[in-house]
Amino acid sequence: MAQNGTEFNPRFRELHPSKWDATVYTLNYVFEYNDHIFDILLSPRAISGYDATHSIESQCLQRMEDASFCDGDETQRNLTLGVQATESGPLHTLMYPKVINLQVVTKEGKLMAVKRDDLPAHDFHPPITNPRVLGISLPHYQVSIIQVLNELFETVYKVIINGEVICAKLARNSTHDSISDEINKLYEIQTANFSSVVRVPLLMGLIGSHTGIVGFLMAYIPTYRHNLEYALRCAKATLGADDRHRDGTPLPATTVSKARREKWSRQIEETLAALHSRNIVWGDAKTANVLIDEVTDDAWVVDFGGGNTKGWIDRELHGSTEGDQQALRRIKKELAEDWVLGEDGHSFDCTVEK
Repeated sequence: MAQNGTEFNPRFRELHPSKWDATVYTLNYVFEYNDHIFDILLSPRAISGYDATHSIESQCLQRMEDASFCDGDETQRNLTLGVQATESGPLHTLMYPKVINLQVVTKEGKLMAVKRDDLPAHDFHPPITNPRVLGISLPHYQVSIIQVLNELFETVYKVIINGEVICAKLARNSTHDSISDEINKLYEIQTANFSSVVRVPLLMGLIGSHTGIVGFLMAYIPTYRHNLEYALRCAKATLGADDRHRDGTPLPATTVSKARREKWSRQIEETLAALHSRNIVWGDAKTANVLIDEVTDDAWVVDFGGGNTKGWIDRELHGSTEGDQQALRRIKKELAEDWVLGEDGHSFDCTVEK
């Protein structure tokens, strides 16, 4: 309960789309308040003792279904919760928060919520079962000894273990297969004994919990302006491009010289050439998956989970070295652009240097 004199101001973890099963349309509404997760279920399956016909929740769900509220391309969307950007503390506590399950029901024509202690516990971070990952010879670190400092990207966190700052990436329902692929690729890169021109973060260990392996650890790269995509956005905005954060606040002033952009372009190309010599595919190649080290100013290639962002790699080339090369050409084109402020002082033109 909130303390007297305070507002009810819940923090929403994720608002998940409705979940389908073979015959029933249901909705889970999830938010966090006072360090607890509230998972509120709307289901047409009435609990014994409550209205089963013409219930308010069934009418609400029917309207959502009629309006195509959920994505009908998928048979089911599972609930996934994770560490939040503003949270810090023991990884175990943040991964497995206290969850209160409620169900919205109708009794004598009135809507109410009842506590459901009989619902199965959600496995927010299912264990990795890939045989190759389980056979990798690397140190295992239990979530109980890992302290989260802050979130870096979705499912990726800056953590500290025994005084050392490391980067952790956790498995989630939606990334379960891709994280196995990423671990296997990083291990292959690590054991290939590439030269120093391959700038890919070092795989440092696997994360274990009471359920099994739930993620991995890699070397932490202190980043300049978050990632290359954001750094270029900031630099263009500094020169006059009409670009802001989603909340309307201005992007931080940033200067990126031609020499630095040429260096990053060369380093990304060198890394890809070496990886392709061993038939290792980057996959989700794009500027957002390039980190600029704020100490050395080097460009590091990250995220080998096999995703594909529209506009970078054609669908038919995804997962191939040809797809990587297509994305590389587009990355190099962005880095080679000659940024010019328009004559009106507001528009922003980019021409590619010959």
